[in-house]
Amino acid sequence: MLPDREAETLKKWLLAHPGVEIISRDRGGAFAEGARQGAPEARQVADRWHLLANLSEAMKTFFLHKQAQLKALVQKPSETFSEEEEKQLPPWYAGRSKRQEEKSVRLHQERVERYHKIHELHAKKAEIATIAHQMGLSRQAVYNDLKMEQPPERTRLNQQRKPLIEPYKDYLIKRWNEGCSNAQLVYRELKEQGYTGSDQPVQRYFVQFRKKKDGRKFKPVDPANEAPVQAPPKRPPTASQVAHWITFKEDQRLEWQQKYLTQLCEDDDEIVQTSVLIEDFTTMLPERGGERFDGWLSRVEEQGVSELQSFANGLKKDDDAVKAGLTLEWSQGQVEGQVHRLKLIKRHMYGRGRFKILRKRVLQRA
Repeated sequence: MLPDREAETLKKWLLAHPGVEIISRDRGGAFAEGARQGAPEARQVADRWHLLANLSEAMKTFFLHKQAQLKALVQKPSETFSEEEEKQLPPWYAGRSKRQEEKSVRLHQERVERYHKIHELHAKKAEIATIAHQMGLSRQAVYNDLKMEQPPERTRLNQQRKPLIEPYKDYLIKRWNEGCSNAQLVYRELKEQGYTGSDQPVQRYFVQFRKKKDGRKFKPVDPANEAPVQAPPKRPPTASQVAHWITFKEDQRLEWQQKYLTQLCEDDDEIVQTSVLIEDFTTMLPERGGERFDGWLSRVEEQGVSELQSFANGLKKDDDAVKAGLTLEWSQGQVEGQVHRLKLIKRHMYGRGRFKILRKRVLQRA
């Protein structure tokens, strides 16, 4: 509705539309000033989601100074995880939220039920086209399920897949040591053994055995010293990721995220104190505990780290709106939904539509 984010623009709009009683907003200073000037009688409410986002951003700076601890914990052998659990742990840089994990489990269950239904219909001598029509699938999808001897396993987006060539690396080294440097010949031999990949990995595997000069000459390879396929080193989580996790409630974190934060707290007293203060603040949000806000500010001033104190000082400057956000039920949930709709409409215009066209398209329908 407004062409920019300036305080003067918001002020003029509010003066032209009197009667506004509640103004829910983010922490932007221009919106706060424009609201004060355009609707001085209105109650300003700081949005709770934005408060949490501001806290996460402040903690990002805190954990940037804790990079040594983040790296050391990944390099240190874990006593919490078993060897089998270690294999299933996702890379730190591809973690999923608990909601995403639950969605993955649900979709896998639907996939398994579909598998059993297809096999049940096929056992009743139903035609492939009939099964495909009834299940809402293509015939190829039905054929793929019928080829499977057991229900599909759940795949994890953050689980590293081993290359198809991995199980055959010993055979490749053995053939090279026997004097065979013809990658196509070895590729055909692997196909007979059940290899389902292309010839390119075999070609690349053999290239590393050759030197730039005298590439056609036979050069023996010691299998004990060769490991052509190496797993990438485990990366530590970024400061931004840890700052995001620490603002979650405990039941919202995945198990491996909770274990990582627990180990971080065991190794650093400063992180422990900060974690407790953050947990108290995030508890106030859903419980509407605005009456506890002043006490929390005092504790942060006495015990908190500089980044948390800086965040608290910013809240003090917006004290009334923050207390209202922690007490009242108003939020920007509906507004953020409309913002998302606007972005979707803008994408449908393929970047060709300017602001005036977008505004007319939305307001005309409204």
